[in-house]
Amino acid sequence: MTNAQRDKRVEIAQVRVLFQVPFFAAAVARLPIVWDESVGTACTNGKVIRWCPSWFDTLEDQHLVTLLCHEACHPLLGHLWRLPPPGGDHELANISCDHAVNLMLKEFSALRMAGGFADPFPFPPGNYCCDEQYKGMSEEAIYARIASQQSGGSNGSTPSIKTRLGSTGAQKGGSGGPSGGTSSKFGEFEAPKDLDQSTSKVLQNDWDGTLIQACKLAKGQGNLPGGMERFVNELVSPKVAWNEVLRSLLRETCSDDWDFMTPAVEYDQSGFILPSLRSERMQSVVFGSDWSGSTFGDLVDQFHVEKQQCLDELRPSKLIDIGFDTRIVSEREYLPGDLVDKKIGGGGGTCFKELFRRISEMQPAPKVVVVLTDLCGTFPDDPGIPTIWVVYGGASEAPFGQVIKAD
Repeated sequence: MTNAQRDKRVEIAQVRVLFQVPFFAAAVARLPIVWDESVGTACTNGKVIRWCPSWFDTLEDQHLVTLLCHEACHPLLGHLWRLPPPGGDHELANISCDHAVNLMLKEFSALRMAGGFADPFPFPPGNYCCDEQYKGMSEEAIYARIASQQSGGSNGSTPSIKTRLGSTGAQKGGSGGPSGGTSSKFGEFEAPKDLDQSTSKVLQNDWDGTLIQACKLAKGQGNLPGGMERFVNELVSPKVAWNEVLRSLLRETCSDDWDFMTPAVEYDQSGFILPSLRSERMQSVVFGSDWSGSTFGDLVDQFHVEKQQCLDELRPSKLIDIGFDTRIVSEREYLPGDLVDKKIGGGGGTCFKELFRRISEMQPAPKVVVVLTDLCGTFPDDPGIPTIWVVYGGASEAPFGQVIKAD
């Protein structure tokens, strides 16, 4: 079979995805195919799918649909960025993610077939990773359990690294696994190797957006895969403590860096011109405290704690706390070592316009604005200032900035 013929089969399979399982169509369309004989089966890096042409030729038409959607799930579910953990085993990560993906595809197939439709995701014969004992578990939890089983010499039914569905791309052939089946490989994933941290983050955000939009569309039609719904809920409402996420973002925004435009004067006599360490600590970081009627109570105490911990742990050069409802009701400045004043005012409605109007007047402009709120109010146009919304209850989206859900 020529590559042109293979391309035609892929096009037909992509059309099948669109009509049979439209939830996956946008993700599949984002992954063009590259024919690569060095890949044992197929592999994605979030930008393309590298597919072994000789292995491709052995697959039936509907198997191509399964493979395309299986591979699309790896960037959709963030596998390229979540696993393996630092210092972890990449092949074991592929095993764990294959279990999670294949179980989800099987679950989706069962829903479709219960409605009288044909199985959209048939798998070729073989001992692939789809063990029911991992149903409902996260990929990280599956990884930890398999690692524990392997280190303890488990004789269970978990396929070994060489007998999973989705083994190392360059590896061909294989032998029977612990369950006695024959090797059967499918699609794996790998992290993009040619992207810097910033570009990789953009790619990750693009895939997050693709997943959220696909889930919204599919949920409205009543055909959202259960595993996807669970994951998108984690994506928009992470279970990581919100104050830890906030402090991490503040550290990233306000880190020190080397300044090559300003030489370090302490090395003047050395004969070398060396950069100085320029501190970008939070010269004028602003906390906007929503003191409207809907945020009174225990939430007020959490706001005070977060500002105090920011002062004590991150030690900004200055922290400005602006209390507001529909107007500015207080403005206080703190230095490291100060105690946050727990007096509050306000109690009316919520309008963010006055807050950002006041912030836009500040010189120099703040490095970052942190708004502690329930996000129920009137928004201004994007002020172009890095903004973090720490949201307790209320909505989960803002017209600009980054939202951290606190509940």
